[in-house]
Amino acid sequence: MDVLKGAVDFVQNKTKVEVNQRDIEKILSALNSTNHFWEVIFLSQKPFAVVRETINYLISIDFVKTDESGNLILTEKGKEFISANNIPVVKNYTCQYCEGRGIVFSEIKDAYEKFKEIVKTRPDAIVEYDQGYVTEETAYSRIALMIKKGDLVGKRLIVFGDDDLVSIAAALTKLPKEVIVLEIDKRLVDFINQAAKEHNLNLKAIEYDFRNKLPDDFVKSFDTFTIDPPETIEALDLCFTRTISSLKGAGCAGYFGLTNIEASLSKWHEFQKLLLNKFNAVITDIIENFNHYVNWNYLLPSLESSLTFVNVQPKLNWYTSSMYRIELVKDVDIKNEFINCELYIDNEAILYKEN
Repeated sequence: MDVLKGAVDFVQNKTKVEVNQRDIEKILSALNSTNHFWEVIFLSQKPFAVVRETINYLISIDFVKTDESGNLILTEKGKEFISANNIPVVKNYTCQYCEGRGIVFSEIKDAYEKFKEIVKTRPDAIVEYDQGYVTEETAYSRIALMIKKGDLVGKRLIVFGDDDLVSIAAALTKLPKEVIVLEIDKRLVDFINQAAKEHNLNLKAIEYDFRNKLPDDFVKSFDTFTIDPPETIEALDLCFTRTISSLKGAGCAGYFGLTNIEASLSKWHEFQKLLLNKFNAVITDIIENFNHYVNWNYLLPSLESSLTFVNVQPKLNWYTSSMYRIELVKDVDIKNEFINCELYIDNEAILYKEN
């Protein structure tokens, strides 16, 4: 039996996501390293649905079984296959000090300490807007990266969607000329504006839906943008129509996270073509697993999964994304108009229902 080919066929049929045999090998390697479903996703860096259905297939051929707690256990058949095919245990050589980012923020430590106090009363993440925010360390690593690249000091920064509260993190440093936030969630808009008032920050949040045209005053007005976009191709196209439109022109930069958990490399490929061909942008940096997200409370109830291994409470910050920095190489004119599209759900989305 060709196990890898069988797994590829099964997973592609169930998920409609493009998969190859190396993807299955990486999931097997993760299973050789941990019995915890969410850590398998973290270690393999493959889309949620692909990992879920690969494990389903391996259970069906008696390579993996689950115990009463939902732990994943390799059977003797599974162990024999892994040994015969030299599938390794995952080794983690990431720098433990900077968590692999290559960035420290000691010079803005005072602002970081204030930020940690402010965010203690932040609004909870909610499913309606597909929210899930990053750790405080991640937020300030983003700020330090912008400073390093010359994209924050004395610059106008626009933040599109801000459950991460990176706008507050940036404004607390007193380094940007101005920080503007466009955010659909009124709870966050009110929270950010209240923090700006209480701490005398040059920061303003405005209620805004990405599907609406960009306010005219914001077109070609900013030096830098940051966004954590939804990861359907439609949403990525829409979000970068807005974000690129906000930049003054060539030499301006943008920062955003993109996962492997809800965006396969095939989707990365399509999106990178959009950046290069439609938006006149070049990718200057991709820093793997830069963004670490706090586990959000609505995850398991929203999944409504019948699978015991999926219903196990995550015991680590398993959801991560790579940090992209892009820079415009020449000006681009984009039509500023209303665009209606599906923002949050496709075959690779975590909340896409099981087939």
